[in-house]
Amino acid sequence: MIIPYSEIHEILNGSYIDDGEEILTKHSAFNGEREFALVLIEQCMGLLSREVINDKFIVQYLQGLLALTNPESKHYEKFLNAFSPGPMLITKALNGEKLSIGDIAVVKELMQTNMAEYTMKGEYQRCCYSAMLTFFQTAYCILTKKIDFIIKHIDMIADLDDELESIQLYESSEPIDVIIVDWHSSNKINSIYMLYKNQYSGLDKASILDLVAADVIEEDYYFKDERFSIAPSILTKQYCSIIEHEINEIIQLLNLPNKPQKHLMWFKMKEYVKSNNIDLVATDFSLSDVLEDLYDLRNKGAHGDVITKDEYKMITRYKNLGLFDGISVEKLRLKNGKISPTIDELNEYMGLT
Repeated sequence: MIIPYSEIHEILNGSYIDDGEEILTKHSAFNGEREFALVLIEQCMGLLSREVINDKFIVQYLQGLLALTNPESKHYEKFLNAFSPGPMLITKALNGEKLSIGDIAVVKELMQTNMAEYTMKGEYQRCCYSAMLTFFQTAYCILTKKIDFIIKHIDMIADLDDELESIQLYESSEPIDVIIVDWHSSNKINSIYMLYKNQYSGLDKASILDLVAADVIEEDYYFKDERFSIAPSILTKQYCSIIEHEINEIIQLLNLPNKPQKHLMWFKMKEYVKSNNIDLVATDFSLSDVLEDLYDLRNKGAHGDVITKDEYKMITRYKNLGLFDGISVEKLRLKNGKISPTIDELNEYMGLT
């Protein structure tokens, strides 16, 4: 089954109204467990559409949605006892429509993914709110349509702005334990850029774009396509130019007494890093070693000399060890740029403190 853009738009239209103070939902929390789940999703969609994100509320609503997937938690009954205006309304609500086994599977899988945006978040990484919104919208569309078959696979396609273009649901002929969830952008470069701008949020925008371009070329042509072999020197030049620019940024942020007044080329840069004991706190390797190890490769790439595949492995090694993540974290650290919600904030929101 495919839920196309036109139907997605129709389902989402009018699902909530944000009057600036509160989010007014289409469904009622006192009209059965199933509508309660839709209300929580509507609240989250509204919150994620605001300019300033209230992570505390989103985390609490996510906890509520995940609690609904565990019938033993009696989360809905507890909610009614706490907020219902009277016993008659509680009885009516408890007799209302409940989440089906299929609904529970969908909510559990998609909401666990959204919760992971918080639980897996580093101190210097952003949550990908646009992707989270897409997952909430997908769950909302599936619950609204009341799918009557067992879903084994959900495939979401998004456009350049992470707006849902379509949802494809694959049917299973037998009960399953886990639903496979895939999320794609109609444009691969944009998809990776959306990921990297959150993962490497300390890098300059131009560096992120250059890193995306280099990684796409490396993956699609250097490693995979035997018919069209990209010369390692091209990729080396690209990666080293990003490193050189970003390390110069770190040097300026450190603002040491002997801070250079202009951009340092690689040789002077590596000597400055070494003499001032500059390092990346988030990595297990020495920045000075990186710059020394890549010095000859950088020069070969800059001058168009041949770089062998074995030599290029040095670039791949440092990438895989987290070089660009380490640079991003270092820049944010020097700017005192912990990204909200911080780990302490999340622990508070989740009731862990």
